[in-house]
Amino acid sequence: MPVLKGDHPLAALMDPMQSLLERLQNAGIPMNEVIEEAMMQVDVRTYSDFDPTPFFHDRPLVFLETPSGGVKTISAPHMVATLLSHLELSEGQDVVIIGAKGGYFAALISAVVGDQGNVTVFDPSQAVLEHVEERLHSLNNCNTRLITTLAEAPEDLPSELNRVLISGSLKRIPAWLEEALSEGGFIVAPLGGEVNQRLVKREKQGLELFDTELGSVVFGPVDIKDSEPGIPSPDTLADMLEEAASFARLYDIMEEELICNIENLVTDLRTLPPDLPPPELILFDEWRERAEDEDEEKTEEHPLLVMLDEAKDWLMGLWPLLSQLFNVRLQQPGAPEDDSGATGFSSGHEDLIP
Repeated sequence: MPVLKGDHPLAALMDPMQSLLERLQNAGIPMNEVIEEAMMQVDVRTYSDFDPTPFFHDRPLVFLETPSGGVKTISAPHMVATLLSHLELSEGQDVVIIGAKGGYFAALISAVVGDQGNVTVFDPSQAVLEHVEERLHSLNNCNTRLITTLAEAPEDLPSELNRVLISGSLKRIPAWLEEALSEGGFIVAPLGGEVNQRLVKREKQGLELFDTELGSVVFGPVDIKDSEPGIPSPDTLADMLEEAASFARLYDIMEEELICNIENLVTDLRTLPPDLPPPELILFDEWRERAEDEDEEKTEEHPLLVMLDEAKDWLMGLWPLLSQLFNVRLQQPGAPEDDSGATGFSSGHEDLIP
């Protein structure tokens, strides 16, 4: 489908996208004519009932919220175009997406691969899949599947994978995905911790896997449940502190003694059982209040809070700095010049997805 011209009845409706794409191109975001046409053809407003203004200002767009506070977004347009470019799509390909992104990515890829291609979306949330299935029902080359765990391959995984997009953060790519890659096939995925990741293209050549680094990114989790607010598990907190210590040492923004204290706490956190449930939020608030009162009598409590209590003398003073390190500034190269984020960055997490 060609880009809509000015006299087309839908041209006025799509003007915000046309302007956005021009700004992205001027900012040097990778985008060929096929991707541009797909982004013009597929209206993002079909895949979210929220106000689309943030998307047209090159920000993530919320498509679903849970009663427990979980949030999932469609990635900002500059990241959409970047991921599609790195997938090197062509007509007739079969593409697997892990992490539904509201169905928007599936619709875009569907437009590129055409009727001879196929798009299969896996997501661990039934609520997300219901949202996606409602929006993709008219696209015959799109399928949705529930994936109960990333630790094991789903039964209905295609026998050979040529293109795989993982749209949420992972520490590592599951082995079953790598094993299912066909010769010359590749996976594009954000790999790393909770705070930031590196975008990697992992390609199979013969029996070997080769990585191409595509830059630093900040993605949220694959599962919407993992975006719900709460106290992180010991392992997750260790990951976050480890990243903060590495950042602090790299940019020399903290004394070495304090960095060593953080690293020692990380080591201690790793000794806690991996299946230890995190404390309730109210318990964490009580710990912070008590940590500021040296005379408060200790009571038997959650092992994580005991460990944090032992580190309170130096940890409480670092809390404001650590909070700043965990806060991210997201790039917005396609933001309008008169936007409040005209500097090209946006403060805050926005579901941690660029």
